[in-house]
Amino acid sequence: MKLPIDYNYYNVILWKRNSVVRHYAMFYLSLDFLNEDFDYVMFLKFDIRYSLKVLDYKDTIIALESIFSEDESIFVIITNRIDPPPYSVRADEFIYSFGCNFDSFRKLVCDLRLHNLFADNFLFELLDFIFEGHSDFKKVIVRQFPIKSTMTRSHDLLDVVIPHRGQIDYLNSVLFFLTPLKNLKVRVGIDQRMTDDTLALGKLNPNVSFYNFNPNPAGPYVIRNELIDKGTNSTIFFQDSDDIPCADRFDLLTNFMSCTGSQLCGSHELRLDYYNRSVRAFRYPTDVNEALKKEPGHPLLHPTSAITREAFYLCQKLSEDRTFGNDTKFLLYSYFILQSIKNIDEFLYIRRRHPDSLTTSPGTMIGSPLREELLYKWKYDFEQIKAGILKLEDSSLVYEKSALSAKSYKI
Repeated sequence: MKLPIDYNYYNVILWKRNSVVRHYAMFYLSLDFLNEDFDYVMFLKFDIRYSLKVLDYKDTIIALESIFSEDESIFVIITNRIDPPPYSVRADEFIYSFGCNFDSFRKLVCDLRLHNLFADNFLFELLDFIFEGHSDFKKVIVRQFPIKSTMTRSHDLLDVVIPHRGQIDYLNSVLFFLTPLKNLKVRVGIDQRMTDDTLALGKLNPNVSFYNFNPNPAGPYVIRNELIDKGTNSTIFFQDSDDIPCADRFDLLTNFMSCTGSQLCGSHELRLDYYNRSVRAFRYPTDVNEALKKEPGHPLLHPTSAITREAFYLCQKLSEDRTFGNDTKFLLYSYFILQSIKNIDEFLYIRRRHPDSLTTSPGTMIGSPLREELLYKWKYDFEQIKAGILKLEDSSLVYEKSALSAKSYKI
């Protein structure tokens, strides 16, 4: 079943398990079909720059049914598979497409405020609501065309470290999507004054270990180092408290690291942008060592990554002397220590770009004078070390301890 794709409108595919399929082409989004009887729904719309000419939606239906047969609570975001960039992060297509259980979708849109149904990016509005934890969707994954079956195997217990400072709703969201997943030891470091809401969150998540840091703010790097020191598992996953992990993140990344021998490994990110209410793909080079060999760009996003415990300590841990930027410093240092730094060619992480984050606040935002000054110094030393002019241990890339003697207390 071939379907011509036009970026101007939504193709809405509804179907039952017995292969009864209905197709609507909509220039203006309409949900008149909500009272009909179907098992699944798929919305297809593509960025003009990356539009498919023709899509065989029969194959896509088969692939999605295979996913839903495992778990009906999965919401699948859909985009095109595009070759990753060679050297640094690349902003790619805006994303509009998804597939899910029809009854859960119907309930979701009925709960949404009506005006949001007709926003420029319907997918953004759905995800924003899903991440509040009020829908039937308990897991979110991303698949690229052509959708491939992904074989996973059970993994050993993994450490997940989450520093938190800011709105408690963000932390509540990430824990909602983390706690149903298996074989994770999650540790959260609270970097602000404890409140009743925070204490209540601890009671709602008894399998998560919560720590408070005093005095605060201690900074995210102090917290990450401390939480990693408390763990013993061989693989460590980073996670920011205002972002969402895809449900298959831990399986796919662990399997990939095992198969490739990668010591530090990230993934592509899906960016949920609250400034323009859009969903966009950001892809990263698959071979980070080669990318850094060419230029000290931005080839890996720290919160998407996992690292072996051995590799983390080989790289001297994360510098603690400031509250931002030291993940970049850590990556540049690790280039000279680790043999295999990679990104998997999959979207396993959903990052929120919102006001009041470290990357958007005026004093610490991307492009701010202080960030640019630090980046210049680190990149200059990086090139000097590569050229054999400067020793790594004499450079600005070495570990720096925090001047603040913060202590952690288990909640």
